[in-house]
Amino acid sequence: MARAVLSAERIVTTAEALIRDSGSTDWTVRTLCKRLECAPGALYRHFPGGVDAIGAEIRSRHLAELGFLLDNAEANVEAEGLASLSPESVAAALSRRCRTYLVFAREQGEVYRSLFAYNADKRGDQASGIADAVLVHRPAELIRHAAEMRELNRPSIGRFDSERMGLVIWARLHGHADLVLSGLGDGRLVKLEDRLLIDILGLVGFRVADYPAGLEAAARAARQA
Repeated sequence: MARAVLSAERIVTTAEALIRDSGSTDWTVRTLCKRLECAPGALYRHFPGGVDAIGAEIRSRHLAELGFLLDNAEANVEAEGLASLSPESVAAALSRRCRTYLVFAREQGEVYRSLFAYNADKRGDQASGIADAVLVHRPAELIRHAAEMRELNRPSIGRFDSERMGLVIWARLHGHADLVLSGLGDGRLVKLEDRLLIDILGLVGFRVADYPAGLEAAARAARQA
């Protein structure tokens, strides 16, 4: 029986399968070649950078997938965010993006970890640009729009400050997601997601973010009734 033709696509999809099957992003070219039944030289012809180059491609694909999910959640007023917010508000749209990020991390554990598992030169790493667009620039746009819509406790916010806030939001979400995946929170951290989203909105400057977590729980129950 003839072996399947070695291609960049086959290498990447096999590496993704290896990550999912092993539950680890700690793999080597030798391990991947064994699964592909090829010599290392054949793999390096497609990815001269080896593990880091393949990892960067995997990261780009998963970030693009995450960006698609976040954009859909932002636009879908039925998606889960914070039930105590007006679904049409900018605050609700941002909360839906944040909630979807946390769900993606929780449900796609090793896929999520693969986003941060490889070293790559930022100047040549396409994934860095995708991450900035999806996880920093878009939230920053929403924050500026919220100021225009008078949802913030300030009349306006510049690009520099909004981009910094976008980066802070990403850092808060990633820190929470990483702890959940570590298992150290014993399930308690998942129960604190509402509080995290409320705190993020308050940090950005949404007036509505002063709502207590208890009110959010009541609003969700009423919405689901």
